[in-house]
Amino acid sequence: MDNLKKNLHFVVFGGGVLLGIILLFVGITVRGGKEESLSTAQANLAKYSSVKSKGTLERATKRASGFGGTLEEAENALSKGKSVAFNSDYTTHPSGGAFYSAEANAKLNELKARFAAMEKPQPMPKLLEHYSFVQTGNSGSSAFWTQLEKDMSSPPNEKIRHYQMRLRIMDEFATTCERLLETGAEGALGVALISMKFDEYSPSGNSPLDSPWMNMPFQVVMESAPSFAVLLSNELVNPTKRSLGKTADGKERIGFPIFLDMLQTEMKERPLLVRFDIGNDEKAEVAKKVNEELGAGEKINVPSDPKALDPKEGEGKKLVEEATKILNESDVIELPVRVGMRLRAGSFNKDWKVVAAPPEE
Repeated sequence: MDNLKKNLHFVVFGGGVLLGIILLFVGITVRGGKEESLSTAQANLAKYSSVKSKGTLERATKRASGFGGTLEEAENALSKGKSVAFNSDYTTHPSGGAFYSAEANAKLNELKARFAAMEKPQPMPKLLEHYSFVQTGNSGSSAFWTQLEKDMSSPPNEKIRHYQMRLRIMDEFATTCERLLETGAEGALGVALISMKFDEYSPSGNSPLDSPWMNMPFQVVMESAPSFAVLLSNELVNPTKRSLGKTADGKERIGFPIFLDMLQTEMKERPLLVRFDIGNDEKAEVAKKVNEELGAGEKINVPSDPKALDPKEGEGKKLVEEATKILNESDVIELPVRVGMRLRAGSFNKDWKVVAAPPEE
């Protein structure tokens, strides 16, 4: 029994030695890993010259709050105000006839008068300011207004909103033109509207969920100075104070989004030769104006009776030559160009899937 106890004591003691060796090995391994981790952390900490202060945290918090506020402002800008103005605040009518009587008839007459007022007589050269430029043919605008009035006289109920959108686009277009002309943008040539065509109000993409905008495409044909056409297209798409202010009659743009797809200008038909017949009664006035254009020492010697000037010889012939030169080089007839635009009036689509709120469960 004593030997057994000794053996058991030896076994227990031996087991304790083995366990101690294992724990010692584990301790050495864990300590080595911790020391390496501490060294790495100490090296990383040395990279930073200073620890972030409370003020830094406050600035970061403020920026985060501002970011959220900016997102909210952007969402409000898209879902309210001018972004949805094209498709908002229309009057409801019980029938097409009521729409024409209460709204369309008066608005069409107003728009027709406003566009007619933008047309200006063809400006003539200084030498021929009492003459007039007569162009044959019909521009086609009368047919446009006749058809528009016919379409809106008694439309089906489902078409009323479509025609209200047409009127809103035309009013916005007219107001923009009026503002630009009042601020001196090519006022000498004016603006002549030839026609406007409209397509259906539809999504900008394949479906409403894929479309950030709902659009009504429309096309404009008009006559104006080339520079006016460029300025007008820019103001329609990117409005500035020049076109957003009130007109002399108190009209003001709504400012709904308009997108430009195409702008094209082309020369109108130009006559190859223009003949000016200056009668005896106009010879004195034309000779005076030619002399005003000529430099010293080059003036026409006008006789006491200007009617005696012979266009085939002497001072009369010189008058014809100098007048022809002036009219071809410095005092020319400026004609407008024909302008074509393809645009889209837009309203932000609140059902667009990118910004639409998830359905409630």
